[in-house]
Formats: sequence, C-alpha cells, structure tokens
Amino acid sequence: MSDLGRQFPTNGRSATEPTNPHAPDEASGTAGGKATIEYAREGVVRITVPPGSRITAEDGTLIRDRFLTLTAGAGAAVLLQVTGVESVSKEAVRIIVEAVTVTAFATLGTTDVDRVIAHGRRGLPVPRCPIRYFSDEQQALAWLTPQAPGGS
Repeated sequence: MSDLGRQFPTNGRSATEPTNPHAPDEASGTAGGKATIEYAREGVVRITVPPGSRITAEDGTLIRDRFLTLTAGAGAAVLLQVTGVESVSKEAVRIIVEAVTVTAFATLGTTDVDRVIAHGRRGLPVPRCPIRYFSDEQQALAWLTPQAPGGS
C-alpha cells in the first residue's frame, strides 16, 4: 500500500485537548506551525515552508522529527520548498539533511533569496546524500524519484 494520502493517528488526543505547539503534529502533517510535511509521491517527502518564515535550528529539529515520524524511519527523498522564505539557518538545513534516512535532497525556490538559502551550506559538513537546487518542481521531482526508495 502506498503512503500517499496516509492518515496519521492523533495519539489519543481529542480535538479539544491542548497540544504542545513545538511538537510535531501527527494529525495535520505540520511541524510546530513552521512547515507542512507530506508525501509528494511515493518515496518523496515535500516540506513546504510558508513565505515570510524564518527557520531556526530548533525548527529544523522539529521538521526532521516530523519527517522521521511520517516515514516511520524509512528512507525517503526530500523536496524542500522555500519560495518566499525570509531565512533558513545553516544549522536547520544541516539537521534536516543529516537525517540518516534522507536519500536525496532538492531545494525548490524561485527568487534570488531562495537560491542563496539553497546554496548557503558554506562551512557545513559535506552531506551524506546528493543535494541540488531547482526552480521547477517537475524537474526536481524527476531528479528525486530515481533516488527515492523504490524509485526507478
């Protein structure tokens, strides 16, 4: 069975119970309100950061944890959509990319700021997976798909 459209448990919480705003939200696929995390296609997880956001190392940890929850610790390629984002810290990118189950990492953006964010890895360790920047989503998905588990 494909993970596309998969529903996630609420861990017994009712809709009226308070939740930790900094914890990964398993029901909605968000990480502390800073990013939406969902399958773009089988084996490829899309992380969408809303325009105007600033992503810190703490946010990177929440996003990584949500990614690992979504994939149940299995490998997956990542499409990080940063169009219109104000900033993503180097540490946040390092934390997400270094999740041991990331098989490939594509950043999708359309502005010069997006490109700077995508290439702002100076001073960070060499990642364990291939990384590339795209301005076209279909090209990014075409690059990611063969590198995703079960990709062809």
